[in-house]
Amino acid sequence: MCRLNCNYSVMLSFRLFKLLVLVTSLHCTVTSRAPANSDVTYHTFTYLQKPVDALCGRPLLAVILVCSAVANRERRDAIRSSWGAPEALRRLGLRVVYVLGRAEGHNDDFLVEARQHRDVVQADFVDSYSNLSIKSLVGLHWATDYAPCARFVVKTDDDTFLNAHLLSRDLAGSAHRGFVMGYVIAGAQPVRAPAAKWYTPVSIYPADVYPTYVSGSAYVISGDGIRRILAAAARLPFFWIEDIYVTGMLARAAGLQLIVNGKMDGYRAMPDDCAVRHHIVLHRVSADDMYRLWTIVTADLSPVNCFASQQSLR
Repeated sequence: MCRLNCNYSVMLSFRLFKLLVLVTSLHCTVTSRAPANSDVTYHTFTYLQKPVDALCGRPLLAVILVCSAVANRERRDAIRSSWGAPEALRRLGLRVVYVLGRAEGHNDDFLVEARQHRDVVQADFVDSYSNLSIKSLVGLHWATDYAPCARFVVKTDDDTFLNAHLLSRDLAGSAHRGFVMGYVIAGAQPVRAPAAKWYTPVSIYPADVYPTYVSGSAYVISGDGIRRILAAAARLPFFWIEDIYVTGMLARAAGLQLIVNGKMDGYRAMPDDCAVRHHIVLHRVSADDMYRLWTIVTADLSPVNCFASQQSLR
């Protein structure tokens, strides 16, 4: 059972996406259309898969939640064989788990994968773009229950490359508490064009500007901030755009500070291999490029003068 350790009930009807999300202590109902009150049925929200290995048997600097989808096996395998290789991460005090929902027609093959790698958190909700906020809350709640010893929780996506060595170095030297760190975005406005991907009507979000938030390609939450985020989710209305919801609305309500880390700008152009080695996050990376980038950050570039590139990134 997935428990939020707090009592709340939020109902949000997205007429545009024909989605209803009902959340009551992370008991969720997702239907294919916005129903009338008489149509509402409740579905108990449960873990379908979760790692069985103990995470807190050794020092754990950070647990990395990779939001994925059942069909994205190639991306998960690319991460497992590159920056997310389990043994390499353990030496850095890191651990990766993949957070997913449910997808019809793929679950038999996925069950084999989950049992083989034992690194999957799958919950019983429809895995869709409109449910990314639910997916992140599932991951945060799992981290609270099963990785409470982690000093930090990192959320990222399966098309994001993380320079794990540089990430661990930055986190190990951090003395901050009560924060969300990453690429901070201020002044973003709701998209009001009905045909747009991120269209949000005034009825869903009436304000003209979103709260300052951290890009969802990758962000870090201090361990002491996770329960505060979940407690804020108990009080605030649900919102469908994940990074704005978690790192903007919930983080602000939780009293967490946003810390800018320029090395976590996942969209910054990398002019050369030196720049890659001194950057933490690269977004929209293919499975093939995961291997290429991992080769770059682990290669011996000692004969190369990377000082100029490092200075240009500051």
